[in-house]
Amino acid sequence: MDEFGQLCYEISNCKNCDLSYSRRRSVCGFGDQNANIMIIGEAPGTKEDIEGLPFVGRSGALLDRVLAQCGLSRKDLYITNSVRCKPPFGKAPRSEHIKACSSYLAREITLLKPAVIVPMGNTAISALCAVLKFRTGKVTEMNGKILRLGEYLIIPQFHPAAILRSPKREEVFRENFHRIASIGREIKDKGIEQVVSTRGLELVNL
Repeated sequence: MDEFGQLCYEISNCKNCDLSYSRRRSVCGFGDQNANIMIIGEAPGTKEDIEGLPFVGRSGALLDRVLAQCGLSRKDLYITNSVRCKPPFGKAPRSEHIKACSSYLAREITLLKPAVIVPMGNTAISALCAVLKFRTGKVTEMNGKILRLGEYLIIPQFHPAAILRSPKREEVFRENFHRIASIGREIKDKGIEQVVSTRGLELVNL
């Protein structure tokens, strides 16, 4: 079993918080284990709880459509969640749920070493802040900004569920992913330092 396989085994058998008692299945990260773009969502919904995969419900369908418009697919990325078990219906994960799963997110980042991290929504931003030890604003303030933390470019986005509730945001959501896809491809070819310097990216240094 490789390191990602071991991590998924631990997530699948996790009893770190009360969500483990009501879940059907834990949800591990999914995608290219060599990807340089990592997407972080919130928590599993009903379909994810059944299938054990991230973003397979309505939010996932929107994400797939926008990725395709940007020349990307799931196989080009690594997609994970802040919390690995489904919260009660209609409830956001609590801080103790995020904390219980934080070691899994930290290990995924260490194993993957992504150049670009895309936390989608406030739960994902909070989880990433806790793991990487930085502070920033809510998604309404940080949406689409490029944050620089060492070797990581962090580009917060609205969660697809927020786009479904407010479709007028979809154009910006898609534009952000076009930029994320372009930056990811350039970093793969040239490295992060050259991309940052030649593109003249407007960065928020953390």
